[in-house]
Amino acid sequence: MAEAGLLAASVAILVGTAALLVRLVRNPVRVRDAQLALNAEPVVSLLTLVLGAVLVVLVLAVGIAWIATGHGVVGWAMVCLGATGVAHLVVVVWIRRKPIV
Repeated sequence: MAEAGLLAASVAILVGTAALLVRLVRNPVRVRDAQLALNAEPVVSLLTLVLGAVLVVLVLAVGIAWIATGHGVVGWAMVCLGATGVAHLVVVVWIRRKPIV
């Protein structure tokens, strides 16, 4: 029962994060603010992006390892959390590549 709750919470976090990111990137004021924040400290924002990518890879690797060892629900929960991180990284990269208007 607890495993099903964990998986449901992970999927809810994934869906909620995706919905929030879609809402935020459709607002040009928020996108411009994010661009200015990322450009204000380019080294720090790049390091944060790289560390976030490393963390996402680790979470996905642990999730896949748990699925392979028979802990399917916990593994899929970790994969969902890793997918949430991937969505966040995609948005950050998209904002970094978008020209400042």
